[in-house]
Amino acid sequence: MNPPTRTYHYIARNKKQLICSLYAKTISCQVLEKNGLAKHYTFQYADIEKVHLALPDISWHTMDIYFRDKTHIHLKSVTFFIERDQRQLERPKANQPDQAIIKENQRAYRAFVIGLHERLSTDPLATRVRFTHGNPWKKVLIWLFLFALLLWIPVTWKMGLYWRSFAFSTAFLFLLLFSRKINFRKHYAPDDIPLKYLPPSFEGNR
Repeated sequence: MNPPTRTYHYIARNKKQLICSLYAKTISCQVLEKNGLAKHYTFQYADIEKVHLALPDISWHTMDIYFRDKTHIHLKSVTFFIERDQRQLERPKANQPDQAIIKENQRAYRAFVIGLHERLSTDPLATRVRFTHGNPWKKVLIWLFLFALLLWIPVTWKMGLYWRSFAFSTAFLFLLLFSRKINFRKHYAPDDIPLKYLPPSFEGNR
């Protein structure tokens, strides 16, 4: 088999690892549980049912790949752990080498997302794949908090709780600005990925 064109290695908070690779005609995923058990998946691109991009936090991005056999792969652009010598997992430190690894992981995530979309947009058998983005549940939740804060700001002001009213006003402004980053679920074309769902390229730092 030819070497993969793109590979992304994600280590979750619970130390579960996913290594996903793109080949000319297939996508391969290895899932390594924290207890050492591993699962291997190899799919044709036409086996993908849906790709969903999300922005669950301002510091990382996510991509969910749903296959027609109900397999679900969830990837994040965040680095929770760094794999050291002898495959030891350690939390990244604030030093320059670890920060360089974090940036490289974000580059790898970005390249993997773009590479997958390029494969799906050119594979004639993958025309049934659906592409969606957004965080609809978070949008609704934020709006509920905004409505509650809008009610409490004048109430606390009339009660003379000025500091609390100021805190609610600040929270309202922060949530209002953050809500502009969150979208309801929408469809998009594979050759037109919404850039907000991709990490920075860091090309100027190479």
